[in-house]
Amino acid sequence: MLAAFSALAVVASYPLIRNLATHFPGDDPSDPLLTAWTLAWDASRIRVGLAGLWDAPNFFPYHHTLAYSDHLLGIAMLTAPLQWLTGNPILVYNVAFLAAFVSSAAGMYVLTASLTGRRDAAAVASVAYVCAPFRLGHIGHLQWLTIGWLPVTLWALHRYLATGAWRFLLLTAAGYLMQSLTAVYFLYFALLPMAVVAAGSWPRWRRLHVPARRTLAQVAVVAVLLAAVLAPVALAYVDARREAGLRRSFEDITTLSADVSDYVSPPSIGPWRRQAALRLGEHALFPGATLLVLAIVGLVSGWRRDPNARVYAVIALSAAVLSFGPQPSAWGHRLPWPGPYAWLLAIVPGLDGLRAIARLGVVVLLAASVLAAFGAAWVLERLAPRARLTATAVVLALMAFESWPAPIPTTPFDPLPNADDRAAYAYLRERAPGGAIELPLSLEHASSEFLYQYRTLLHGHPIVNGHSGYLSPLVTFLGGGHTPLREPEHFADLIEMLRAIGVRYLVVHPENDDRLTWTDTLIAALRRAPDQVEAERSFDGTIVYTLRAAEPAATAPLVLQPVPLSAIHAEASHQADRLPMIFDGDPDSRWMSGEPQAGDESITLTFDRLRDVRVIRMQLALRSEGDYPRELVVDSVGPDGTRTIFRGAGLPPFVLGLLRDPAHPLIDVVLPENRSNAIRLRQVATTRTFFWSIHELRILEP
Repeated sequence: MLAAFSALAVVASYPLIRNLATHFPGDDPSDPLLTAWTLAWDASRIRVGLAGLWDAPNFFPYHHTLAYSDHLLGIAMLTAPLQWLTGNPILVYNVAFLAAFVSSAAGMYVLTASLTGRRDAAAVASVAYVCAPFRLGHIGHLQWLTIGWLPVTLWALHRYLATGAWRFLLLTAAGYLMQSLTAVYFLYFALLPMAVVAAGSWPRWRRLHVPARRTLAQVAVVAVLLAAVLAPVALAYVDARREAGLRRSFEDITTLSADVSDYVSPPSIGPWRRQAALRLGEHALFPGATLLVLAIVGLVSGWRRDPNARVYAVIALSAAVLSFGPQPSAWGHRLPWPGPYAWLLAIVPGLDGLRAIARLGVVVLLAASVLAAFGAAWVLERLAPRARLTATAVVLALMAFESWPAPIPTTPFDPLPNADDRAAYAYLRERAPGGAIELPLSLEHASSEFLYQYRTLLHGHPIVNGHSGYLSPLVTFLGGGHTPLREPEHFADLIEMLRAIGVRYLVVHPENDDRLTWTDTLIAALRRAPDQVEAERSFDGTIVYTLRAAEPAATAPLVLQPVPLSAIHAEASHQADRLPMIFDGDPDSRWMSGEPQAGDESITLTFDRLRDVRVIRMQLALRSEGDYPRELVVDSVGPDGTRTIFRGAGLPPFVLGLLRDPAHPLIDVVLPENRSNAIRLRQVATTRTFFWSIHELRILEP
């Protein structure tokens, strides 16, 4: 059967087999680029015992950035030797893509042949499982095509519950582990069918008279082994979540939840269906009329005679209901009550990190395929031996007419299409280690971010850029509406900020500039800043700048305390009535200038006595990210008169604060020793758009 499934994979994915080393499947290479990059990075870390695995070379200077998406170790541990041998991530990706067809079909075959006792029925279920529209909707998501471990897990669990044999429980754990290491979602999703199978088999399990103590001991040992393997993975995701605030909003989760119509509304049939499935993506959940009819036959015929029919009906129904997400909808209309998923979202740790809940449709597909195997077995049992082959062929032909994927679109890819690019990245590869950023940086044109990320495999430096399941707060800031990249008059501050966070290399692609000529302005700013730029190397379409290492930042005394609010009298040049908001302890209220920064804004803080102010701490929030002071001057008013004790750009300390707390960034201004009756904060630069805002203000002294 493996040979047959391999032939099926080649034919169903045609014409990919003709261009395995140069083309990606699908008409959008973005997600395949991310996956190929991840597999290549994993392979490089597997080679050195997983050292540095989680600190992938994207989203510099954040940590554990591999955990911003699926780590794909369940695939990489199998493809790593091919990556080491060929050094071609595209070829590795495509081999894994073809293997996903084979492994998924083989897994379903093992499960359904065991449950039905019929190879022909198992073959029908296998083809249904690998040719369903769900797979076309996820043609760019390799981890959602590699779903063969899930049926293997259930097969092993069935065998354990039927025999009590220890080896089958170990195989269950191994299958669950491999599926979970393939896609993080399965840490949660796979538990649903496993729990239903276990519950449905409980009466037969009791008849085996297996001592409860032995069962508990076996399960405990397996649980400890799984925890030992998965704990480091979970901790990496927890750390990334804590550092960068990686959570999905309720709106994100609801948008990518299934609609009732997704399961029952076939968009079209034949080749038009293929295009519809590609377009629908996450919502391509209709299993196909042939599969659906066979599943209904299997459920009706097996409801009384085979308890497994009931088990898989419960799995299909439960997964479908949960896939509707926290706010179920039908034909685009929100239902007036929350779904069961909303309850799970409130109590299950980490579940709010999953966005595309419609992907529970893969569990529905699995259960429907098993029920279809029961239906096919019931039909075939009633036919004469000579008619069975014909009937099987007819069923497979109907499935092919409905859901056959070939020919699939393919897209050529060359990461360095011209000699200038090759020379620029060869030069960068030879430079000393250090962070890099590639400009233009754009969230609107994500394809360039995927490309920059992929190119880290060629030059070896971690980059600020990247695109993944999540974006780093810094990339969101630099690519969003508050970006300093739209303020050419402050590009010197931008360069200072990049140096402050550890960026050594700035790679500029002027030909990719679609925002007038701002890259020309940036290049001019770089050439006017020899104190910040160490070297420039031009390769026609690409320019590589080496930035000077930043000077050590000023440090405050180790032990500081806030000046009591009762000891401060505040005055402001603008919006004085809002000043109490910066002392109210509410990070969502704020003082603001009320008009774009014009260089004449000030806040004066008068103290009850002489004080040695060492840190001024200004807090902002996500909605005011652009409202940092463009240039801040701090004056000390004391017994000897007024003197300026700080002058500097606000962007570098703001971004350092953003790295520490993306939700409420802190701008810490460190001051030298002083004797001040009052401190005056002056904003002395201009910007065309943004106010000067402060959500909370604290004055710290030794």
